[in-house]
Amino acid sequence: MTEHIKNERWVYFADWERSPATRVEDLLLLGYDHFSKATPLTSHKHEDAYEFVYVDQGAVDWEVGEEFHRTNAQHIIHTRPGEQHRASFDYIGPSTIWWMIIRDPAQHIEWFGLQEEERQTFVRWMQNGPRVQLVSKDIVIYFKRLKQLLQQPCTELLEFQLRHYVLELLLQILHHPQHIVQSPNMNTYTQQLKVRLQQNPADRYAIEQLAEEMGLSQSHFYRVFRETNGQSPTSYMERIRMDYACQMLTESKMTITDIAMELGFKTSQHFSTVFKKMIGMTPKAWRKQHTQLDK
Repeated sequence: MTEHIKNERWVYFADWERSPATRVEDLLLLGYDHFSKATPLTSHKHEDAYEFVYVDQGAVDWEVGEEFHRTNAQHIIHTRPGEQHRASFDYIGPSTIWWMIIRDPAQHIEWFGLQEEERQTFVRWMQNGPRVQLVSKDIVIYFKRLKQLLQQPCTELLEFQLRHYVLELLLQILHHPQHIVQSPNMNTYTQQLKVRLQQNPADRYAIEQLAEEMGLSQSHFYRVFRETNGQSPTSYMERIRMDYACQMLTESKMTITDIAMELGFKTSQHFSTVFKKMIGMTPKAWRKQHTQLDK
């Protein structure tokens, strides 16, 4: 059956464009991605630039050097110049992200046209800011406005407007206090649910049961869970099972059918379908690739 929802991508890349926007040399790339299925996102780095990634929908696991970070909706993560980074397991699951790559202000004295004192302020913020932050949903407004500016015909004030919105976006990220998680209780409950599933991945929990444990109606539980984690409870639990499956495929000699049964799937076909959607390849291909990498 043909898929009706496809991956969507929009990218502004300074070297490709022929417009006054390219004179804003410190904005290297701006992009939007909607991943309807798992898609490769392998290791890379930017020698002279910072990358900021805002998770609009879904949840994404990242590896930055030897660090592991999980981001949900409304989280923004950044990498510094020269840092190797990738999506965990080299695949990004179903999600929506906005991202921006800008030059390192510490290495460019005319960075976005700022005075020296202002530039040094951004240097300090960007070098010392937390890796992952929870930010307001309003940050999307700035990404969308930049996208509109980069797509519109040249105007007299285009360069000024681009600089303004990039700096406003950075101020939203770097200089605003950490936003409160929508539901601290739900955040704690989510972590407890993750531990339960890691210990017993075959367990299946109905929304009704989970809502009852929290003392909430099903609809309220579903809404708060999605706001807190950026995905539905079902998608969240399947992602944990697939991470566990990746571990078993690489660390054990269990057959794929046995792994499917261990994870509570009734058939290996169903397990393979879910695995491919979440990870981007079949369990067999995953095992073959990672066995070869270990040799």
